[in-house]
Amino acid sequence: TGTGQSKKNSKSERSRTVAGCRAFVRKMASRATVRSTATRAARPAAATTSVPNRAATKRRFLVPLVRAGGFYVPSESFGGLSPERKAATAMKTLFTMCAVKIVLAQLEGSSAGRGGSAFGSFNPEAVQTIYKHLDEVPLKNGDEWLRGLMQKDRLLALRLVEVRESYIKEGFEWDSMQKAAIKEMESSNIEILREGAESMFK
Repeated sequence: TGTGQSKKNSKSERSRTVAGCRAFVRKMASRATVRSTATRAARPAAATTSVPNRAATKRRFLVPLVRAGGFYVPSESFGGLSPERKAATAMKTLFTMCAVKIVLAQLEGSSAGRGGSAFGSFNPEAVQTIYKHLDEVPLKNGDEWLRGLMQKDRLLALRLVEVRESYIKEGFEWDSMQKAAIKEMESSNIEILREGAESMFK
């Protein structure tokens, strides 16, 4: 009798857990749908890019890692860096890759007429220099990759340095990145929870 009661309690507990997971999945899916609908309904505002100055950025990264929402990230988690500073460091390599793609397109002639910096910049030799450097030095660290290129072609490296800085200030859509990151996280969470709930029936 005791064993039967235990199995019954276990089955009941599992049912409550599954029901809870399903309810949470429905809640997350509903929230994502509402947010997506509201975004589509809203009239798009003029694109603006706010670039904080160096002093403001430094002050922000030095504040304690306690957010308004109550989240706390231990300071030793990323070698003493805040999550934002860690992300900014990683994104330097991303923006270096973007600069390489932009400059390659210009040097290969595919961007001719799309800006003053692209006009008349066709240069097959510089293209080969970039491709050869990419083969010899994988672009895993943007700063180190540019330092290596600086030893081979100073003017080309300087061009890439200028392009990646201009792109981060004027070309990259930060608002779109935030929306995409939130949407990707919500979608992934819903999928993981759904898979977890379904696995309980197997």
